[in-house]
This record gives sequence, structure tokens and C-alpha cells, in this order.
Amino acid sequence: MSSSTEESAPADSTPATVSPPVSKLAIAALVAGVLPLAPVALGLGIAGVVVTRAGRRRGRGLAIGGLLAATVWIAVGVTLGTVASLTHGFHKPVKIEYNYSHAAVFGLRQGNCVLTPNESVAPVVPCTTPHDAEVFATFTLPAGPWPGSAAVEQAANDGCGTRLSGYLNPQLAISLSQDYVYPGQVAWQAGTRTVVCEVRAASGQLDQSVRGAS
Repeated sequence: MSSSTEESAPADSTPATVSPPVSKLAIAALVAGVLPLAPVALGLGIAGVVVTRAGRRRGRGLAIGGLLAATVWIAVGVTLGTVASLTHGFHKPVKIEYNYSHAAVFGLRQGNCVLTPNESVAPVVPCTTPHDAEVFATFTLPAGPWPGSAAVEQAANDGCGTRLSGYLNPQLAISLSQDYVYPGQVAWQAGTRTVVCEVRAASGQLDQSVRGAS
């Protein structure tokens, strides 16, 4: 009578591979980059890249994603800041309404640097000497009956606003304020339709032209 011995297969003694945990710093970097919290995302992203190198933690792609998102938000912020300084970064425009007795101011032209005008004279001086304002544009409003101060003021504000960035040296924008001169009812009825757009120093006087390169 024969007997058989059943051999059992040896158990696999190789331990299972355990994946390293995902870095919480990498996750936080991506979240901060999306929110956006650019400075936080930069710090967390750099830390996330460090802790995920050499495979000690997973999530390197998340950390890099947070860094990229932070970079994009910073670029957007710089762009918006530049645009703002050129368009809305000035102090609230000063509204100056002149009647016909101040007609001298309506004879000013783009590029004139002037001292504060009086009723009969708008003194033009070299832009390299101290002056109160520089004219960056003039334009003429449409002819017609007197439309009222509010309408003329709004037209002056809009017209000067669209002409500013084409004249100004952007490096000087942050230290300037804008004003505009428009005809009052007496000047309007005498035939004046001119709007004069000026920039001034935020404080004190200007001592150079604010004009950008042509």
C-alpha cells in the first residue's frame, strides 16, 4: 500500500510594498494656490517639493501645482496693479468749472506746464522749472444748448480718462493726481466748448514733464 506525501507550497515571505503617505504640505500648497493665497502657496509649495523629493512623501505634483498657481496669481496681480496705476490709481479727479472770465485757461495746449491761473492769465513755464500742472490733453465738446453742469462734468471726466494713458510716463503715475477744466454755463453760452485735462503732483509742485516716450 503506497502513501503519498502532499507538499505544501511555501508561503511568500516578501513583504507588501507600502506607498508613502501623501504630503499634507503639498495638498495645502495646491489649496492655497487655488484660493488664491499666493504668498502662502509659495511657502507651502516650496516646503512640499522639499518633503516629497526622494520619494519620502507623495504629492510632488500637487506642490508644483500650488507653486504654478501662486505664480499665475502674482502675475495677474502685477498686471492689474499696473493697469490700475495708469487708469484709476490717481487721487479722485479734481473738477474745476471755469466761466468765461477765466477764458485764458481754455487756450492751453497739450504739453504746456503751467502755474495756477488767475482770471486773466494762465502762466506757461518750462517743464523743467517748478509748476503746478501739466496739460496732457485738450478736446472739444459737441456744440449745442447748455446741457447742464453734471453732463459737461461727466463728459470732461470720461474724455480725459480715455486720453491719459497715451500721454503719461507710467513710472510717475503713482505720485500724480488728475484734474480737468471744463466750461461753465457762462463760458458755454459764449461759445467755449474746450476741456483741458491736467495732471498735478499729489503734493507740492512738479519739477519735470510727466510725458512718456513717444
